[in-house]
Amino acid sequence: MIFDWPEILVPQDVAVLPPRATTGLSRSLNGFTQAAPAIRPPFGLKLPFGNLFGDEVKAWRAMMALFEGQANTVRVPLFDLWHRAKDSAIGAHLVPWSDGATFSDGAMHMASDLEGVTVSGVQGQRTFTADFGQYGQLLEAGLYFGLGEHPYIARRVWWEGSVATIETTPSFRSAYVNEPLKLKPTMIAGLVDDDQGELMLRRARYGAPSLELVERFV
Repeated sequence: MIFDWPEILVPQDVAVLPPRATTGLSRSLNGFTQAAPAIRPPFGLKLPFGNLFGDEVKAWRAMMALFEGQANTVRVPLFDLWHRAKDSAIGAHLVPWSDGATFSDGAMHMASDLEGVTVSGVQGQRTFTADFGQYGQLLEAGLYFGLGEHPYIARRVWWEGSVATIETTPSFRSAYVNEPLKLKPTMIAGLVDDDQGELMLRRARYGAPSLELVERFV
């Protein structure tokens, strides 16, 4: 089961661990090291929280109950609020559904991310292009973006007008055909172990937990 991250829970600090290309680095007695390549390395996420009170405590408890240890996963934002493009630049706007349909009264729904910026490519591809059109040059090296439920980080970006050539880490998780590019990426993640998420309540009222998550491929 995949559930959505509770909006009321905002971490105090955020550490996003990018995918590591190697695992198992070890050093021998003679000083040589050896590392094995990681076939499909995941993102990691470390989230320390300040004190939670009232409804925040209840939301935390409910979330941890939904995890059921490592059985279920959460759709979690990367909390990259200060470094991505501003909401005013992304531009919240009204759009129809993907098939062009609207509500029965003609109303449309609110989109809070890019609209019409799409990406196509094959699994394992490292470099691709995307036309940002009227949005302009919103993506820079070092920013996160999303394709579907997969987060990526732009490690190099070249612009020619509104068209960006982007080199990404990791390489494409899957093949994409006209996949919308998101500047507010989410990640499907699970607990790194069953003992994550302990909430010790001081004076039985408030507490400052932490959580460590790892990307899951579903």
